[in-house]
Amino acid sequence: MSQWRAHRRILIALVIIAGLLILACGSFVPRPTRTPRWVPPTETPVMAEAASLAPTVATLRPAKPSPIPTPTPTRRPEPTPTFTPTPVPGTVLLPGHPARVVAAGGLNVRERPGIDQRRIGRLAPGALVRVLEGPVQGEQYRWWKIRDKRGLEGWVAEGDGEDEWLSPKIGDPRPVNRPVLRGDEVVVTTQKGKVLTMRFEAGLDSVVARRLRPGTRLKVIGGPVDVDGYRWWQVVDPDGRQGWAAEGDNENRWLTPIE
Repeated sequence: MSQWRAHRRILIALVIIAGLLILACGSFVPRPTRTPRWVPPTETPVMAEAASLAPTVATLRPAKPSPIPTPTPTRRPEPTPTFTPTPVPGTVLLPGHPARVVAAGGLNVRERPGIDQRRIGRLAPGALVRVLEGPVQGEQYRWWKIRDKRGLEGWVAEGDGEDEWLSPKIGDPRPVNRPVLRGDEVVVTTQKGKVLTMRFEAGLDSVVARRLRPGTRLKVIGGPVDVDGYRWWQVVDPDGRQGWAAEGDNENRWLTPIE
């Protein structure tokens, strides 16, 4: 009993001491914590901070469809034209150009190309012709269609592969052993030492106009007239003197055309 009283006294003493302490220090009321004043930051930092703090959201745009490639048409290479040089006239036979018979014995003219075709005429050596068509390749020869000054028209062979019979190289004018035609230029071709008589009229009884030496050139301006067994032609010489002269006899030609 006495022990409990002692404890009670001690407890009361402690309470009294505590009360004194409280009185000495003031009332035991918790002082309010000073709340710091919030100063709003400037606009720029807020925006920057907000921008830095804001999560980056990637905007997903739909991918553009890849264009479908248009196939380019493949151009076929055009063939390169082969340059074919134009032959120079006088070097090869060409339709529309002159040619000369160079066969020593003359050249047969046939109705169609071919050695089995009908012969319609003959060209004398040196004859000048005009190429009309061709060539046509036959079994043995190459053929050209020609026309001579007389109007003879047909096909002749170019050659036999070794010898040339028809040449594009016409050269200078020369005497050709063929019949005379009006309009021809002719040359006197009497035998050496003989002359050709030119008369005022056709016929052996006509008055002699002059004597013509071999090689004299004349122009045929009229005729023919057949008198006394001869064929006569009216001719004019380079000096303008006119007369009549016989073409020849059965063996010799006294007037020969120049082609």
